[in-house]
Amino acid sequence: MDENVKNDAKQVMLVQNADDGRLQAVTGVDRDGNIQTADPTDQNVASLLNVNTQDSALEAFFKKFMEQAQNPVHTGIFVMTENALNKLIRIDFDPEILENYRIDPSERLQTQEQRQFEPLDVTKIDLADMEKKGIRMEDIEPHLKAMSYGHKSNGLVEMNPELENGMRVSTKGRVSLEEQADGSLRVVPHYWQERPDLDAPFHGVLLDEEAKTNLMNTRHAGKVIDLELEPGKLTPCYVSIDKWTNTLEPMPVSLLEKRARIKEADLSEGKQMDFYGGGKVLLEGYTTRAGYKRDAYIQIDAAERNYSFTYDGLDRNRYAQENKEIYRQKAAEKNGRQETTASERQPTLTIHRTILKASVPKEAYDQWTEAVNDPSKRADVKAFYIKGMVKDGQGEPFNAWVKPNFERNKMDFFRWNPDRAKRQGAEVKPAVESRTQVAVNSEGKTVEAVKGVKEPLKQGQQEATPTQKKNYRSSKKSNSKGVKV
Repeated sequence: MDENVKNDAKQVMLVQNADDGRLQAVTGVDRDGNIQTADPTDQNVASLLNVNTQDSALEAFFKKFMEQAQNPVHTGIFVMTENALNKLIRIDFDPEILENYRIDPSERLQTQEQRQFEPLDVTKIDLADMEKKGIRMEDIEPHLKAMSYGHKSNGLVEMNPELENGMRVSTKGRVSLEEQADGSLRVVPHYWQERPDLDAPFHGVLLDEEAKTNLMNTRHAGKVIDLELEPGKLTPCYVSIDKWTNTLEPMPVSLLEKRARIKEADLSEGKQMDFYGGGKVLLEGYTTRAGYKRDAYIQIDAAERNYSFTYDGLDRNRYAQENKEIYRQKAAEKNGRQETTASERQPTLTIHRTILKASVPKEAYDQWTEAVNDPSKRADVKAFYIKGMVKDGQGEPFNAWVKPNFERNKMDFFRWNPDRAKRQGAEVKPAVESRTQVAVNSEGKTVEAVKGVKEPLKQGQQEATPTQKKNYRSSKKSNSKGVKV
């Protein structure tokens, strides 16, 4: 139904009692997943809980519902918009239509878990409210990424909140983001104080001496304390001092997911009891973000909603040998990736249909091109004799053996067939019949057989032509005549 997909509208929830099948509307839910209900009537619609806010307490209710599957208190959960509820009230909750709004708690939990990892849209911050609190955007900007994931700012920011009389007071504190019912975000200040007040009642409870001593020494109470987070109801909590603001912070035990393995290191049953009871335990051989092994003392930090790590008194060289091996493996993998990347960046040899203005035989072109595309065939590549190439500086063609050099991404030229002689040159080397031509035309050498020839030698020319010899003799005779005095 359309009402089911209107995510921006207020959604309400009905539950069906297991004992009598009656439908009840949910008006509230506490942190432990216990719900308060009322009859689903027109008069009560406005007071019903808006389940579209994705409250963590609602998640606790879904978990409890699934845990009670063997001995259920409720046999069905239905979620709909207020408009849909009003229609159902008018038709006396027709069972066939009501069934369209039944939800699967496991699917709902999975959806909520996925949404928990989605960052908040910081463009929805209420700037007017932030200005009233005396908080500047440029001051919180460095912390926005962490705040968008539900964390407090990683440090203090300056604030000048406006009092009721219009005056402003200069102070500082941490800030976090809180999503409002209309989708906007409010910046919530957590004010700094000079020192924690451990003697005043904290959520209706006076801390005992053990807790106060632990808090002063380690910032953590070291045990679970029952606090009155809601009037008349005690909730088991961890308690820590915020290291930035010096304020006491509670964290309900139910919000922490219990694990037997942390950072790839196992916790024994005894350590689990101590750790989840608020104590400090030794975590041996855990894996750091960089991938190395290390020991640490860990304890639940209620202020950060996370674990705190300390290393006092521990042997930091315990895993030195193992970490050296890990480092070598990482270095080898890195070098391998760099070599692969360099190989990928290296230009590949391109086979053209002409070389130095001479046509490449079709057999050579096909064989060389195939070897470019398939490296396994490069060892079988052969040299080919190509005639009429021009690279002698005088425009006269010459002949040479040509073979691709895949390592240097170039073509190599030879006087002889390299596949027979197994001798490879590094520069253009013409065939025997072109050797005189290149020596005279390109290198400017004097060869007796063509001495006195002024024009470029022709391809394959080894000696002067009769005409060239005649011209040379005439020129020599003319130059030998002296000047009579």
